[in-house]
Amino acid sequence: MRVKDQEEQLTSLPTYWFPTQTWSMRVGAGGMNNTTRFVDVEGTSYVLRLYETHRDMDKIRFEHGVLLALDKEKDKLPFRIPVPVELPSGETVVRLEAKEGKLAALFTYTDGCNPTWGNTDQLLHFGEAVGQLSSALAAINMDLNPLYPPYYEIEHIHPRCTPDAIHEFCLHPSEPFLQQRDELSYIFGRFAAFYKAIPELRKLPHQLVHGDINGSNMLVDADGQITAVLDFEFVTLDVRVMELAVCLSDLIDPAIPAEELRRNCRAFYEGYRQTVYLEEEEIALLPLLIELRRLDVFIHFLGRYLDGVDAQGVLVDIIHNTFEKTKWLQMNGSELLLTLLK
Repeated sequence: MRVKDQEEQLTSLPTYWFPTQTWSMRVGAGGMNNTTRFVDVEGTSYVLRLYETHRDMDKIRFEHGVLLALDKEKDKLPFRIPVPVELPSGETVVRLEAKEGKLAALFTYTDGCNPTWGNTDQLLHFGEAVGQLSSALAAINMDLNPLYPPYYEIEHIHPRCTPDAIHEFCLHPSEPFLQQRDELSYIFGRFAAFYKAIPELRKLPHQLVHGDINGSNMLVDADGQITAVLDFEFVTLDVRVMELAVCLSDLIDPAIPAEELRRNCRAFYEGYRQTVYLEEEEIALLPLLIELRRLDVFIHFLGRYLDGVDAQGVLVDIIHNTFEKTKWLQMNGSELLLTLLK
């Protein structure tokens, strides 16, 4: 579909939800994966999302089902979540064209901006919010089955990134990536260690997890208070502790002083543990799961490179980042656990 044609269809979409009302549409900040527009109707704002990552109605129905279930428990959460707005038919999704066209949905809007974690007090509140959401998700029982696999089923992340393809790319890199040979070899070693741990991961407590909570998927107000957690597109059934692993993975930056890094992780965990109690087995596997998050990002961008979406330089940066973080975790994972648990 041409960009002009898609834009024309976007501008008519609110009519599906507001057939008799006057509305206006504006462009604003949105995520990387989907097209976002803001719709204003008689003093109320909404978020219109055009899904760009897939055209699977069942995936969106599962996401919307989770959000509607969370909305019923909204009194238990001190922040907002995006709630899908029903169409007159009772559905919450519109397809732009017949059969395989792109899918769109309308959500409630929350004002705010993305946070920057400038001190440990903010990180403590960040952890509190993640723990509160994790606790709320644990209480939800869905009739529908999730379409996205858990993180540890990495063979399903991208169709071109099978275990054999990852083996070949890492141990026999093509000419553009020869300079990254040593880093890729190390990364593959971490894949091998992860594969061995899968039977243990399957035994851990499972529940619904958001799977991608970070600053870009949260909003804060002018006082820095968290007002919303956004983007539940990839919510699925996974290892409970994976929610914590994803957040800590984003906080771990080998470039910052070790003491500051440990202090940040500790502050976040202090907030998180106020509502979520983890078993010893979950905590013991936390460093490996933090690595898994980095390996997942590596596979995601390898797939984008193989699909021709990203240039070589993007993947080179991801390779280096993956190498640095997995190596840091190998050297400091045990100490990190002691920091969290002391």
